[in-house]
Amino acid sequence: MKGETFKKYFLLTVIALGAGVIYKVAYMREAFYDAMLSGFQITNTQLGTISSIYGTVALISYLPGGILADKVSYKKLLTLSFIGSGVLSLWCSTMPSFGMIKVIFGLMGVTTILTYWSAFVKTVRSLGSDEEQGRMFGLAEGIRGISGIIASFIVMGIIQVAATEVGGMKGTLIFYGVIYIAVGIITMILLPNPKETGSERTFVMGDLVEAFKHKGTWLVCALVFCWYMVYCTTSYAIPYLTNVYGVSSVAISTLSIIRAYGIGIVAAPLAGFLGDRLKSCSQTLAYASILGVALMAVYLVTPVKPEFLMVPVALTLLFSFVVFAARGIYFSPMAEAGIPLALTGAASGLISVLGYMPDMFIFNIMGGWLDNLPGAQGYRYIFILATVFLVLATGVGFYIYRYGKSLKTGND
Repeated sequence: MKGETFKKYFLLTVIALGAGVIYKVAYMREAFYDAMLSGFQITNTQLGTISSIYGTVALISYLPGGILADKVSYKKLLTLSFIGSGVLSLWCSTMPSFGMIKVIFGLMGVTTILTYWSAFVKTVRSLGSDEEQGRMFGLAEGIRGISGIIASFIVMGIIQVAATEVGGMKGTLIFYGVIYIAVGIITMILLPNPKETGSERTFVMGDLVEAFKHKGTWLVCALVFCWYMVYCTTSYAIPYLTNVYGVSSVAISTLSIIRAYGIGIVAAPLAGFLGDRLKSCSQTLAYASILGVALMAVYLVTPVKPEFLMVPVALTLLFSFVVFAARGIYFSPMAEAGIPLALTGAASGLISVLGYMPDMFIFNIMGGWLDNLPGAQGYRYIFILATVFLVLATGVGFYIYRYGKSLKTGND
């Protein structure tokens, strides 16, 4: 038993460490928003366009990615994902034209979603029982945060010692490219073959139909959609402090890394263990969304004056804690919603298609608000948007909780 437990957590650690870096280039805007604008010499709207292209390809890739996760060895899929992302990052480090950058980020939608995401979700879910889903997903998110923050602090050092912001961005992309390829090789060597985990199952088209018809799929999909909309808005928390309150670039770089990566180390595992203790991750998410609404309300009423600077700084960290706690476990209610383990690949593909749909449009919208609305006004629109979807997430979370209880008592 001890050997099996060690094997389970060792496999979780290897997979989650890789997950902590694979999205760093695709989502570099979260920690290095202003550096990307200067490094690639693009506008807010153009950065939104790049993000939307990535999001569109990702959306198209989620469903076939779920099929691949049920049909192809996760070891092969994860290895291909890391090496492919590494090659694309090194290509991007040549600082190509805006047109080529769009192509690169589109291809990253393939290497980080089609061949990666559902394989990752299925593997994490299969490692724990229904009673361990919160801790499995929470620990995975926490371990992701550890590798992410280490990599990000290294990147911050690269940017600070570079002669120019363009040089810093180039060094960052080379660093991640090398890391991705190295992780791909390590994954190929260290991960056991799928037969050793007992989690593989041949995909049949009926699984996709069954997952589509399953009520739990749509409930979890709604939950993920609401929380992902909120998560997208957090990309602008750091630019808000920089552009509206005038926080220095050195201070903001450290704060941005702590917000984007460090907080998840604590928040996600805590949410996972709390969800398991309450025996309901959906209920935990509902409470988190209520707290998020309260924090957003304070954001909106805080005066935009230098003497109030510490208020939005504290709110940014607190709100990030709530969001990253939720992100760590918002797939875990699959078991609570009655989705069979055998349908995890197909269901996670369907959930991701709609749940992550905001990537297609929301960054263009928010980037447009910031380009067209001066001062704090554009950011206020973003905060109001976050509040609306937090309210919706509260309702969905409590509904899944009641639905899960009805499944256990046989009343649904």
